[in-house]
Amino acid sequence: MPMEIVFIIGMAVLLFLCLKVKANAFISLLATALVMGLLSGMTGADTIGAITGGFSGTVKSIGIIIIFGIMLGNYLDAAKGTNRMALDAVRLVGQKRAGLAMAITGYIVSIPVFSDAAFVILTPLVKAIHKKTRIPLAILAVSLSAGLLATHVYVPPTPGPLAAAGLLGIDIGQAILYGAFAAVFMTLFGWIFAEIYFRNKPSDFYSFQESGKKEEEGLDIEDETDLPGTMASLLPLVVPILLILGKTTCDMLCPEGSLLLTVTSFIGDSNIALAIGAVLAIATLGKRLGGKKVLEIMDKTLKDAGPIVFITAAGGALGQVLKVSGAGDSLATMVVNTGLPFILIPFVISGLLKIVQGSGTVAVTTAATLCAPIAASLGLNPILIFLASGAGARACCHVNDSYFWVYTNCMGFDMKTGLKTLSISNVVMSLGGLCATFICSLWL
Repeated sequence: MPMEIVFIIGMAVLLFLCLKVKANAFISLLATALVMGLLSGMTGADTIGAITGGFSGTVKSIGIIIIFGIMLGNYLDAAKGTNRMALDAVRLVGQKRAGLAMAITGYIVSIPVFSDAAFVILTPLVKAIHKKTRIPLAILAVSLSAGLLATHVYVPPTPGPLAAAGLLGIDIGQAILYGAFAAVFMTLFGWIFAEIYFRNKPSDFYSFQESGKKEEEGLDIEDETDLPGTMASLLPLVVPILLILGKTTCDMLCPEGSLLLTVTSFIGDSNIALAIGAVLAIATLGKRLGGKKVLEIMDKTLKDAGPIVFITAAGGALGQVLKVSGAGDSLATMVVNTGLPFILIPFVISGLLKIVQGSGTVAVTTAATLCAPIAASLGLNPILIFLASGAGARACCHVNDSYFWVYTNCMGFDMKTGLKTLSISNVVMSLGGLCATFICSLWL
């Protein structure tokens, strides 16, 4: 059977299982890998071998990193380190530019903390700033979402981009550098759009839930008595990122066998660097939490990380099937014949998956899996797939995305206002990511 037909059937199976059957992404990806392997002409034994090989290889490359990355975020969340970052951002740019402060906050906070949880944590601050400055609530909420959702799809150790980097064989340090660059564009596009589009909207543009206009009580943006210090909050996040980037730099500049390269190869390894970050979080924030809470967070982390590791590994299994079956070469030829710019392929695939099934993490990892063999056949830098997939994964946040309901419920907006504010801003953010991808394509 022609590989193009196999690919189309595989995508149909994946969407059918996710949307109609409501099967979880882990089962859907494994079933798709099995179907595509058998239809491509591989024997049953070869298909199973490719699936298990891809699964185990992916767990080996990113499993531990995901666990420690989630643990780090959980500690910062529990100790209110995220609130400290938010207040510092407001102080940095001033309350009159609180929209920018919210965008900066979201950009930083969503690197270690899941975007859904981060928005819930920062909701009282958003409402308090709105009450004090009278800046439209939509500007603050959309600006915060722009930062949160940008690094959520672009900057490791957030699970989605971390998984995509692992599936594409990208150095984690490079993924952080290029992802952070693209996330700046995505955040700026979202923030500027919010400032311009929502600045002078009439009050009847917004509609609220019945309890939506109730003001948030109990938060004073000047009160910092129950928050950790700036250094204690930032150190666990900054140190592992610097260690990973240091290893990437030394790998490029230091001669093989040098002492510095030996040291950075160990402490800058993503597994070790994230473990160091988690230990630093315990050291700097553990006293606030107490020993019992520290241990509870460790246990909670394993429950949070399990599904993400399994879904990512299933994506690795599908990727290996595509590689072994020769689908990559066939799809690469098809892409060349269409005449389309290659970066639009992962962008469109990721965008469609995001719109249809709602999860940005699933969208970016699936697009990376499907496009990796195409890039290898065309001799293109996988960083471009990484960036284009992340841009597509922000295509539209609407009713099938948990973040949409977190946003509307926390702000008190009804569904219509959620679509008019968050959903439309996501389209602009996606274009920001695509713009950054195009800029990077000029030298990659």
